[in-house]
Amino acid sequence: MLFPSLIASALQRLSDSILLLRYRRRPYREYYRAVMKRRTKLNPRDAVGGRWEMGSKGQIELLQRYGLMPQHTVLDVGCGSLRGGLNIIKYLETGNYTGVDISEEILEAGREFLRGASLEGKRPNLFYTDNIEFKEVQGKTFDYLLAISVLTHMPPEDIETLFANLHKVMGDRSVFLATVFLSKTGSIYDTVMRRNFFYPYEWFRDMGARYGLTVERDEKGDAKQNLLVIRKQAAST
Repeated sequence: MLFPSLIASALQRLSDSILLLRYRRRPYREYYRAVMKRRTKLNPRDAVGGRWEMGSKGQIELLQRYGLMPQHTVLDVGCGSLRGGLNIIKYLETGNYTGVDISEEILEAGREFLRGASLEGKRPNLFYTDNIEFKEVQGKTFDYLLAISVLTHMPPEDIETLFANLHKVMGDRSVFLATVFLSKTGSIYDTVMRRNFFYPYEWFRDMGARYGLTVERDEKGDAKQNLLVIRKQAAST
């Protein structure tokens, strides 16, 4: 059984190499959107990183640790196939969950899982987006924002665009929980095939300060990723 799995892994790396070459002169998220389309066709659960049950339970528990109650609203940035979203939707009051993603295919897989869990009646709002400017939720702010395994796959220019637009969807008491890979060298770097991006914590902190945000580390984050807690800076008096 090991041999077929090695072949599958090698074919996936080859496919990613071809995609990276094809999209090398285009915005990174177009490349990543193509990667997610291919992965979703193979397995919509594995497409979002696997660990389905663990990830699903962990996300709702994280939000609850930061005070989430059923009456609160949640914006799930990069909601994927609703690995974490299903439990959050089930917990929140009707209509209080909003998810956005850059992949139409992974969102459709999420809708299938939603129907399978008989949660359509909770009326979650699921939006495809081709930007990081929150145009789909214009005029709305959320109590909690969540980005699990999203910033880990974003290049610097996309993270800056995200930070520059957070004020549109965050109120004075909003909390944004985001997982990242922190650099072990003090510099920004990415892995082979540009799948994962690593940043110094200070880079996030300074980026936040430029856009009126405070960025703190939560040492209780996932062992594989680091958790950042992002809030609006308190207004000076």
